[in-house]
Amino acid sequence: MLKIAAMIGAPDLEEETLAVYRGDLATAFGKVAELGYDGVELMTKDPTQLDGVKIRRWLDENHLELAGLCTGHVYGEDGLGLVGPDPEICRQAMARLKAFVDFAAAHFGEGTLVNIGRSRGPGYPNDAAGTLERMEEAFRELADYASPHGIRLVLEPINEHQANYIHTSQDGIAMVKRVNRPNFGLMLDVYHMNIEDVNICDSFREAGKFCWFVHFSDDNRKWPGSAHLDFEQIVNVLNETGYEGYVSMEILPWPDPDTAARSAIESLRRYIPKQEM
Repeated sequence: MLKIAAMIGAPDLEEETLAVYRGDLATAFGKVAELGYDGVELMTKDPTQLDGVKIRRWLDENHLELAGLCTGHVYGEDGLGLVGPDPEICRQAMARLKAFVDFAAAHFGEGTLVNIGRSRGPGYPNDAAGTLERMEEAFRELADYASPHGIRLVLEPINEHQANYIHTSQDGIAMVKRVNRPNFGLMLDVYHMNIEDVNICDSFREAGKFCWFVHFSDDNRKWPGSAHLDFEQIVNVLNETGYEGYVSMEILPWPDPDTAARSAIESLRRYIPKQEM
């Protein structure tokens, strides 16, 4: 059973983010619940600055699930990445991502997803083999830290204009196999897949059981249905592969937040019926 989530930016963010709403979480949760979303994905850079008790209460009051925690601004704003030429930055990044695990475990429990996107770091210039080896080690350390808490990690392949390594879905599948931990899987974003992969649907089929989370936006980074991607076909192949997780809207709040949130859910409900939770 596919479910639909809205990306919401937490109040600790200082820069704009790919989310329909940001800042006032209680109001944002109420708006997406009224529109019929099943859950929210929370974009935050430092969960120690958030009130997890209140966030959990606001979710429960609106009958929403936490679909996952997104870490893009850990690197985007604070410049922290797990692998790169500065060991101190790498150390701080590991500590920050372990704080995400702690936050998820304390307030949302087993099965909660934490994304690793740009927070994996820039890697080493002109050293693909060394970068991937160190990323494998870092991912395994983080997965082993998260395992006793029941927290799952999802690695997101990102296009070459925004990341130095792990661009295609196939790159991501290969790394998940290398890490070889039961709580380490894959998150696929159709925006990046459209740039890097030969065929989006074939990549979902190849990822199969490794794909635990999906980001949706059209090829212009706006709401699904605003441009050229065939979301009916994408939803059909997700159902075909047996995927039962969330598709989360990581989109520009265009032309305004309310229109973006409403247009995204109206477009996707043609293919993903609302289920009783």
